[in-house]
Amino acid sequence: MGEVVKRHFYVKSADRVREVFRLAYLFAVELAAGNAVEVIVRTVKSKRTLEQNAKMWAMLTDIAEQKQWIVDGRLQYLEPEEWKDILTAALTQELRVAQGVNGGMVLLGRRTSKMTISQMQDLIEVMQAFAAEHGIRWTVSPKSVPEQWRACA
Repeated sequence: MGEVVKRHFYVKSADRVREVFRLAYLFAVELAAGNAVEVIVRTVKSKRTLEQNAKMWAMLTDIAEQKQWIVDGRLQYLEPEEWKDILTAALTQELRVAQGVNGGMVLLGRRTSKMTISQMQDLIEVMQAFAAEHGIRWTVSPKSVPEQWRACA
C-alpha cells in the first residue's frame, strides 16, 4: 500500500464551490496516476468568527477592569485571560485540574480558538449573564459591535 497523502480543501462561501472543487479535482488527478484515490466531502463546523473573538476580548477586558474575584484567598483584579478561564469553565460546567510543578493545583481552561460559532454564542451569553449579575458596564459602543451582537451590547 502506498503513502497516504491528505490535502484539505475548504469551501467558505457558495460562490467559491466551483473553484475549490476544481483544485481538489486537479489534486486527485495528479495522485491518481497509477494509484487508487479516495475523495471525501463533508461539512465542517465553522469556528468562531473574528467578530465574536473581538467581542469576547472586549467583554473580558471590561470585566477585568471592573470586577474583583477571590483568588488564593484574597479579593483581586484578574487579567482578561484569567477571566476567560473562569467564564469558559462556567460555560461547560466542567472543571479540569492538573497538579502544578511545585505541588499546587492548576485549573485548565478551554481554548476558545477551537470553539464553533454556536459555542462562542453560548459563551458570550454566559458573559452577558455574569455581567448583569455583577453590575459590569460595557465600554464597547453598540455601533462598533457587529449587527448579530447589537442585542447583547
